[in-house]
Amino acid sequence: MVNTIVAAQTALRMAKTALQASKEGLSEEKLEQLNKKHQEGVEALDKVLQARKQARSDRKGAARQKLEQIKKRIQMLKMLAATSKDAARELARLARELKGAAREYRSTEPASDITTSTSTAESQSAERDAEAKADKEFATEVKRVGQLLKSMLKRHQPEDDEEKRGLDRARKDLQSAEDDASAITTQANGGITLGAAGVLV
Repeated sequence: MVNTIVAAQTALRMAKTALQASKEGLSEEKLEQLNKKHQEGVEALDKVLQARKQARSDRKGAARQKLEQIKKRIQMLKMLAATSKDAARELARLARELKGAAREYRSTEPASDITTSTSTAESQSAERDAEAKADKEFATEVKRVGQLLKSMLKRHQPEDDEEKRGLDRARKDLQSAEDDASAITTQANGGITLGAAGVLV
């Protein structure tokens, strides 16, 4: 898909260059036809790029929704007088889902990297800044929810080996979610790792 788009962009640039180079020998009507064809090509490519950009934004939006659902379920779990085993199973499910949301978000490339014919350096910069801010907020929330689930897991003493394995898996899932959250933050910072005080590490 990426190669197809790059090839299309290259073809359009070459067509534009050829068009500019041959303007002198063309009739006005032929020149207008070629200009129209070139513009149609640019517009078609822009539509494809906008669709890709929207698809990437939608994937991040879906991960954010999953995170919100996890937070609601944690609140419900706190209110319910669930048995230890039921609560442990739900905690394990929540840990697995948190890991999935963080992984899905991390695997989505920045939509701001996609440029159309109307993109300017200023609009790209503003979009990149807004996307980086949203990415860092998501990562921070994943870590906060992960810490909350870890503290809830600590209060559970497994009743049997199966439950112990489930809780151990949940801890690994939470660690994986935290690792992905850290990677999201690093990517949002332009590949620079910052410590707790916001300084380079």
